[in-house]
Amino acid sequence: MKQARSFDELRALSGNWLSREALPAWIENGYDQRLELFHERLSFSAQPLSDLPRRLMVQCRQLYVLAQLTCRGMRDDRALIAQTWESVKRYFYRPALSHRWAFSIDPDGDVADPRCDTYTLAFLLFTLAWLYRVQPNQDYLDRVDEVLTLLDGPLAASSHGLIDAVPRPDGFLRQNPHMHLLEAFLELHESTGRADYLDRACALHALFSSRMLWRAQEALPELHDDDWQPARPDDNWYEPGHHFEWVWLLRRLSKATGIDVDQDVRLLLSRAIAEGIDAEGFAIERVGIHNQSAWNSRRLWGTCEYLKACAAEAEAAPSESEAWRSRANSALAAIHDHFLQTAYHGLWNDRLDADGSRLSADVPASSLYHLVLAIMECERVFGRVVPPSRPEPGRMRALFLDRDGVINVDTGYPRKPADITFVEGAMEAIQQAQTYGYRVVVVSNQSAIARAYATEAEVMQLHSWMAKQLEAQGAVVDAWYHCPFHHEAQNPVYLHPDHFDRKPNPGMILRAAQDLNIDLTRSQMIGDNPSDVEAARRAGVSGHLFTGGNLALFAREVLMPRPISEASK
Repeated sequence: MKQARSFDELRALSGNWLSREALPAWIENGYDQRLELFHERLSFSAQPLSDLPRRLMVQCRQLYVLAQLTCRGMRDDRALIAQTWESVKRYFYRPALSHRWAFSIDPDGDVADPRCDTYTLAFLLFTLAWLYRVQPNQDYLDRVDEVLTLLDGPLAASSHGLIDAVPRPDGFLRQNPHMHLLEAFLELHESTGRADYLDRACALHALFSSRMLWRAQEALPELHDDDWQPARPDDNWYEPGHHFEWVWLLRRLSKATGIDVDQDVRLLLSRAIAEGIDAEGFAIERVGIHNQSAWNSRRLWGTCEYLKACAAEAEAAPSESEAWRSRANSALAAIHDHFLQTAYHGLWNDRLDADGSRLSADVPASSLYHLVLAIMECERVFGRVVPPSRPEPGRMRALFLDRDGVINVDTGYPRKPADITFVEGAMEAIQQAQTYGYRVVVVSNQSAIARAYATEAEVMQLHSWMAKQLEAQGAVVDAWYHCPFHHEAQNPVYLHPDHFDRKPNPGMILRAAQDLNIDLTRSQMIGDNPSDVEAARRAGVSGHLFTGGNLALFAREVLMPRPISEASK
């Protein structure tokens, strides 16, 4: 029997699994040093299945993983990213092909399948967006433009949308490539700020809402004909995982554009929640649209998408957040306790039957993309405190503040409101930052959690109370981040030798920069410990050591714009 754990502890366990087990396994065992590309699959003893073709889609997904976790501060894989991308271009980019990019290569590096595949190109665009985020380079955007000519040309369907590939494999249109193109265009917009990418995302949503979604049946068919009518209407199906994936993407689109997606989301969730989630919190594989026949086997990716949808709904509807948090808890427990439990740590069971027995014969690299996104989204929504109606402005600078000794008097592991006395000038300092156009973000080491003096829930409840007290005085903190990990943790869930979030490491600052679209080069950090200043330096932020007194007076010197003549000295 699994030991009872809180949702917060499950989040910590899953994050540690990702950083300490999964990433090392795939970089040490899953990377082909000869081709400088990732293997497609590993055995359950972590041996590469090296005789398989290498698909461009898998390389793109693995590059995304490296880029996401580099931006997040979990690892610094910029050198490996650059090396792998050069190999991707060397082996998959073939000027002799009219569409340039090959679908797959064989183990010797020769083209195995030259097909022009829409699903693969969606992931290429997605990865180019993340490569640009790691290292802005016009070459990435030039390659995006080259792919767009394929989407607008030979891959365009006769009645809007896209066919699956050239040459076309069959007479069906499918929602799946369009879903991942929506994801890619949202990432491209977030990485570059360019409105044309967002316009393409909106066009895909319009096609989805008006043509793909079978409203009468409250389902998203997997197969359509060339007029975007459900193909084989008596023998079509929907996949709950895709319903959940669309929910997550539609919520992201709504945040970026203000488009009302509530009706589409409610329709997607209605059948998927009722028919697509089993009693243990797993997403099942598929459901017949008319006959409701269910494939009760469970796929890892589908349950990951369910977790992401729960996070999206908790964020979109704060009044229902507890119910979605409870669902997310069940989904994360299913992932951690069943899919991630393998003899060789860092691997996963990709497919289980209805009784929980493993059906998969090996470990596909492609699933890591789903796991990383699910764990990161779970942490983003449930692992910090933000105001329920936080606005989404453009790229801004931020004032990062430590908590104990900066915002409140350090009384030694405060855990309840009675322990909090605000530092003189704290509220005024936050107000000043807002006046000067800064976001305000708290980043705090909280080893009290690891030392078992307080639970993570208690720390976040305290942050919620502090946020309300400050906001009542007109001092709004945009987000509160905390690191519960420590190398001498009494609670083994939070034991980590050198966690990337614990200052002087820059993880919390980098995470906030991703979550809140912060320009670190124009940001400031105030802390009362040299580790705060060092974390700021590592993140590329100007750090300032506060030794006591009135925080508003100190912050004014940090934040006040200097005259041009003085700033240029």
